[in-house]
Parts: sequence; structure tokens; C-alpha cells
Amino acid sequence: MHSRRPIYFGLGNLTKRCEQNAPVTHNVCAPHARINRLPLMKRAPLLLAILILGFLPARADIVEEWSACEGRVAEFQRKGQAPKDAAGEYCLGLGYATGKIGTRDMARAAKWLGLAAAQNLPAALTALGYHYEKGYGVERDPAKAVALYRRAADQGYADGLLNLGRAYENGVGVPANQTEALKWYGLAAAKGSELAKRALAAAGRNPLATSAGLSSFEEGQRLYLAKDFAGAFRVFLQTAEQGNARAQLQVGSQYEFGEGVAQSYQDAVKWYALAAKQGDSIAQRNLGNMYELGKGVGEDWSQAATWYRRSAGQYDAKGQFALGRMYEFGMGVPQSRGDATAWFHKAASLGNSKAAYFEKHLQGGNFIGFRDENEAAVVLGAGLRFALRNQEPAGRTFRNSNERIAYLVGLRREVDRSEAMTFYSMRKSAYDDCMGHAGEGCVPPGPAPQ
Repeated sequence: MHSRRPIYFGLGNLTKRCEQNAPVTHNVCAPHARINRLPLMKRAPLLLAILILGFLPARADIVEEWSACEGRVAEFQRKGQAPKDAAGEYCLGLGYATGKIGTRDMARAAKWLGLAAAQNLPAALTALGYHYEKGYGVERDPAKAVALYRRAADQGYADGLLNLGRAYENGVGVPANQTEALKWYGLAAAKGSELAKRALAAAGRNPLATSAGLSSFEEGQRLYLAKDFAGAFRVFLQTAEQGNARAQLQVGSQYEFGEGVAQSYQDAVKWYALAAKQGDSIAQRNLGNMYELGKGVGEDWSQAATWYRRSAGQYDAKGQFALGRMYEFGMGVPQSRGDATAWFHKAASLGNSKAAYFEKHLQGGNFIGFRDENEAAVVLGAGLRFALRNQEPAGRTFRNSNERIAYLVGLRREVDRSEAMTFYSMRKSAYDDCMGHAGEGCVPPGPAPQ
């Protein structure tokens, strides 16, 4: 479940190397390395509904926005009056852009949004910026779009901050700059933007993770790629001690796998915990894995589930997959096929193919499977126990592997006894039949199974 991994880089042009060298169960590379090379607009499934509207790509609350506007717009229409305030003008712009007022009309939308933006309304500034970015109802002008996003961002408006981060990430109206993108995403996330949190999670970042020692971290990356693991470790350690969460994650990884430093699971746990407490989703997932396997800490599936849940809550697909496994087998949480399937579905929606497979597998009512080779050996033994395939510990919570193995051993004993009773009944029936006819030469069935 937790195998040899190269360095985690986050956003940037180094994800391709990470992806090429990483096994399927890779944790330390950016969990969305493949996705990171795509624009943000193609990452989050939540954006698909907004893309259908063709408007406000960075807003997750269009329905709520229109709900607040609908009554005002109806009043304007009933009275045949035009709004005289920025909020009303924005509402009309929103209505024309989304087709809530007759046929969608981007030119009219841009007109009303422009009037509201002239009064410095941040929502209108952000919306009008997107019109200029895409050329909806106006001549396309990405630089003007960025200027409008910045005016909204200067007011601390979450969607303005988010769109400014997206502009820097994708080089829209400004030169691409991943450091700037992360900065603006972090500010947007701090304002509550869920889409900004997704963008940060895709990079293994969190608004709480400090950018201290960024230049040193980049030097560590260079050394690591040059396979100077010891030199990289020294740089990463210094940066980690400054509080940089990504460096703390990397130091933990190098301790875990003995890269440039003596392997130490205890030290790996220490550094993973520091990064995890800053909110790094990959460190949270790695820390959960250490608790699950009992590496550097006592095996504690409750703690493992806790850290997996924190990672999963930040849209980390592998964290969601790991939490799905916990529910599948009752590891630190009550065993639940439904909850397992739900988490696998979330991970699959973020592109995790393994999760998609297991979601379909469990939905089909199939046997939940074995957690690892040790469990398989207990269940299979000398031959497959088919009766066991239809049994699972629904609602039961196991705190560690010993408890689950003990459960499986007991279950297998029940199956073995049931099989023994079946064969005993067959032998006894044959014996009784023999005694009733021949009366001699009959083979006794032996003692009944206890």
C-alpha cells in the first residue's frame, strides 16, 4: 500500500518526472500529477455545471447567487424599470449571462456587469473580468480581465482572488507564475473558496502551509533530481525547520525510505505529523499510512482513519481512496459497504482509476476481498472457503490487524465446523442406511464434530 516514492514537487514542470517514476500506490509525488498539467478549469468536477452555464467559472454558488437576485429582477420586469444601484445591475447581468432572463445575451450581460463594475462591486468586477477573458459579449482582452480580477481581489473578494490565481497558473493576461498562483489560491482559500482549496489540494498545499524557505526548497529539488539525496536532505531539513510544510513532507519521506539519511520510521512520523498539522493533504495521508501499518508508531487504525479523513476532506483522491478502504474492511471505522462505495466514488470523480474499479466492484454485491496477503492466507488456507465469500463484518470496527485476523480465524473455524458437520452427516446417513439393510460390514461415521 505504501511503496518506494520519489520527491513530491507540487505544482510546476517537475510533475512529469514524478509521474513517470511513481508506482500506482505513489503517495509523495503530487497526487494529481497528471491533472496538474491541465488547466484548473479541467480539474474539478464541480466546475462542470458552471461550464455548462458558460459564465463565472470560479463560482460554486451560482444557484444561491441567482436565488438572491431573482426577486429583484422580477420586480424590475414587473415595473418596467431599470436598476439604479450596483447590486441590481449585477443581478441583471447575471440573469442575461445565465439565460435566467429569456435567451442568454452575453452583450447585454456585459453591459449591466460593466455598470456595476464601474461602482467597484467585486462580484461584478470578477464576472466582467471573465467576459473579457473569454470574449463573451466584448472583445477578448485577457490583460483587462486580470486588471478586473485584481480590483476584486484588492477588496478581499474570494472569487477575485481565485480567478487571479487561475490567471497566474495558466498564464492568462500575465506570465505564468506558479508561486504567484499558489499565493492567490491561498488567500482565496482563507476566504472560504472551496475551489481554491481544491486547487491547493491538487498541489499538495494548504493555505496554512507556510512558504518560508521557498528558494531553499527549490535548491533541494535540484539536488534531489541530480540524485544527491544527502545534499538534498540537508537543504530540505533546514527549510523544514523554518516551517515549510512541503519540506517537512519531503524530510519525512526521505526518513521513511532512507534516502540520503539513515532510515527512521520514527523520524518520518515526526516530520509527516508536522506537515500534516499544517494541513498538507499528502502528509496527512502518509501519516495515516504509518498508523495503518504500524511504522514508527503503534498500529492504530482509528488514528489512521482520522488522518485519511482529513486528507480526503481536502479533495485528495488517494486520501479518499484510503478512507474508502477503511470502511470496506472496518478499519478504525464501522465496516460499511455503502460508505466505502461513497468514498470510492468521490476518489473516482477526481480521476482515481483504482477507486472507480472498487466502486463498481462493491456496487455489484461482490465479496469485499482481502486486505492483504496475511488475510488471504487465513481465509484461503488449503482451499477457498466459498461460504466465507458471502460474509462481511457489517457495522464492526477493528482497531488493528490482530483484531481483524482474530475475527477471520474465528469465522473460518465456523466454516470449517460447518463443513465437518456436513461430511459427518453424510457418513452417518450412509452408516445408518447400511445398518438398516446389511447389518454388517458398515463403516462407523466416527465422533460428531465439536
